[in-house]
Amino acid sequence: MLLVLLVPAVVAQLLPEPELDAQWELWKKTYRKQYNGQADEVTRRLIWEKNLKYINSHNLEHVLGHHTFELAMNHLGDMVSVPREGTGHP
Repeated sequence: MLLVLLVPAVVAQLLPEPELDAQWELWKKTYRKQYNGQADEVTRRLIWEKNLKYINSHNLEHVLGHHTFELAMNHLGDMVSVPREGTGHP
């Protein structure tokens, strides 16, 4: 029974949110983004969506006084942050 409940939630995380289609297309056009096939684009889109949600959440917390700065989407929005070894910095 638990599996029946979890599968839709997992599948939903693997598919882009259609309501963000226009924003995604505008962002790709703004930063002249091109991808190597549909699979690459879907992967980058999901990363972009995760980053967009993080930015929106942070900025809401900023409005509520929890942060002293705002975040904004930029040309790196379809990338993940990977810490560099030995530097102590991301």
